[in-house]
Amino acid sequence: MISYIENEPEFYQYLTLYGGINIHSRTNYMAWLKFLSKSYTIDELLTEDKIEKIVQKESQLQTQRNIYTKARDLVNFKSALRKYISFVQSDYSRIQSQTILSEINKIENNNDINETEKQSIVKSRIGQGLFRNRLFEYWGGCSISKCKFINILIASHIKPWIVSDNNERVSTYNGLLLLPNYDKLFDKGYISFSDNGKIIISKFFPNDDLRLLGIKETTQLVKIDERHLPFFKYHRENCFIQ
Repeated sequence: MISYIENEPEFYQYLTLYGGINIHSRTNYMAWLKFLSKSYTIDELLTEDKIEKIVQKESQLQTQRNIYTKARDLVNFKSALRKYISFVQSDYSRIQSQTILSEINKIENNNDINETEKQSIVKSRIGQGLFRNRLFEYWGGCSISKCKFINILIASHIKPWIVSDNNERVSTYNGLLLLPNYDKLFDKGYISFSDNGKIIISKFFPNDDLRLLGIKETTQLVKIDERHLPFFKYHRENCFIQ
């Protein structure tokens, strides 16, 4: 079974796109679930009965801790757990995959786009082809480390492919060329970048692991252009786990 912790980035994306709640509420849900996941199994087998047992147990433990000591906190726990059930039952991963395939099919069946442009747009979805080459020409290597070994570099969209229009999908300024560790952290929303190119690190990513990956608060992009800014703004507001 996939645990909440493993699903954390996807859960955040689900809340962003379908949760109907603001950033503050999203991060609260995540904080509550992270707290509960230390003591309970939170996965796709979560049920209303299990939620009631968790909340009942937490009610008994409130006097033994310094945080989440109010009656309202129990209500919040229940709300967060129910939201996670909604996420699990939405089959969000399947929806994402189907959306990608649907978008590709629409592009391939669009007679207003020539074949060369179609191939470029579709290939940009998986980080290959012209889009990747353009990013290498622009960045000269990894956008952070300057590593030039292109075989291991991954072309990553700043504003996700799914929500980008055709022009944004192939725009050099909507792309980063990253080493796999940076790419995964950026894609999952555990890091983002400010308007001056400085790294922003999610409070939900363990500091010890950041050190193991060699990521520091001083890490930054090798350069940044004002044309990047709208894309980074989107990423910070909709993808970054704050």
